[in-house]
Amino acid sequence: MEMTETHTRIGASAAAIVTDSEGRVLIVNPLHKPRWNLPGGRINAGELPRAALARELQEELGLDLPIGDLLVHAYVQTEGDGHAYYVFDAPTLTPAQQASIRLQEDELGEFRFVEASKLAPQLIPPHALAAWKATLLAREEQRVQFIEVEM
Repeated sequence: MEMTETHTRIGASAAAIVTDSEGRVLIVNPLHKPRWNLPGGRINAGELPRAALARELQEELGLDLPIGDLLVHAYVQTEGDGHAYYVFDAPTLTPAQQASIRLQEDELGEFRFVEASKLAPQLIPPHALAAWKATLLAREEQRVQFIEVEM
């Protein structure tokens, strides 16, 4: 019996931990997905993760932010496909920056800042909870975390 090798199709996204002066995390509510998420999005062909994130923050929120250190590289395996997530640190927003947020109307319905401890499974995608916890730990410990999630 001949074995056929199959290759996993891998997508990639970049996101950021953006906070306010109280340490709350910025989350966004995508129109085309059922739950909230960190700001960011898919990495296009030929695009580097930091550049993709900077582009997404500008397009979706109107924010021009410096992208900080990588906090988490998460690999999520689903049936047949995989997805790589790169989560970067971003600066704390000033009140003026918060007031300047302009949502991309065809992508995002709303945004809010939430306490990290209130990032509940019913609020965010189930596979993202482990990545978010790892991201907050990485930020606190100032070291990169790598996690694998099987769905």
